[in-house]
Amino acid sequence: MSNLDFDQILDEWSKVYLIGDYEGWEIKIDDDINRDFAAIALFLDNKTAKASGESTDYYEGFKKASLQVLDFLEIVIAEEPEEKIIKIMKKESSRVRDQKLAKEIWG
Repeated sequence: MSNLDFDQILDEWSKVYLIGDYEGWEIKIDDDINRDFAAIALFLDNKTAKASGESTDYYEGFKKASLQVLDFLEIVIAEEPEEKIIKIMKKESSRVRDQKLAKEIWG
C-alpha cells in the first residue's frame, strides 16, 4: 500500500465534521490503531457524508460498504459527547466474533 497522507485526509475530514455542533471537538486515535487504517477510516467517513447528498440507494450502499471495510480493519469511530471527542478505536470484527461464537457452539 502506498503511503497515505494522513494529515491531508484528516484536514479534509475535519472540514466536513468539525463544524457546527462539533466545532471545538477533537479527534483521538488509539495508539494501537495503524495510522494508515485510521486514514482509511476518516476517508470512508468523509466520503459517506458526501454520498448522503446522492440518491438513497447510493448512500445506503456506500454506507454499508464503508462499515464493512471498517469492520474488516477492526476499527470503529465513536463519539464521546461529554468530552467533545471523536475516537477511532480498535474493535473486534464481526468475522472474528462469529468465529469465536462458532467455536463455543460447535467446539
